Amino acid sequence: MYWYNPTTQTSERVAAPSDDEEAIHMLAGHPSSAAFVSEYAELRCSGTPIERALVSVGHQERLWEHQYTPMRPAAHNRPSKRRSRSRAIGYELLLAVRLREEGKDRLQGGALPDEGMMRNIT
Repeated sequence: MYWYNPTTQTSERVAAPSDDEEAIHMLAGHPSSAAFVSEYAELRCSGTPIERALVSVGHQERLWEHQYTPMRPAAHNRPSKRRSRSRAIGYELLLAVRLREEGKDRLQGGALPDEGMMRNIT
């Protein structure tokens, strides 16, 4: 798939993720990751396919960046309104993915308590 990766702020061609966990992992690693994952979760809950949801999150972020391109010196930051968009679900999903990754090293075939949260997206 070809998409704008909001975590690296670049357009790229990558293999489409096969499940929500992979998609969330692709959105992790940025200060605004919780907001990205929240948007992704909302789209998935509304029935949007995985690939389209990721592309939509990236596209929306790209449009946001152009809309708020600083016209002042670099010290000027985006409006704080954008940062407040993240919801608890974004943080919870990022935590679930991280715990699952750490748990794979510790548990052999055991399920983590947050596994049901991943199923609730689809």
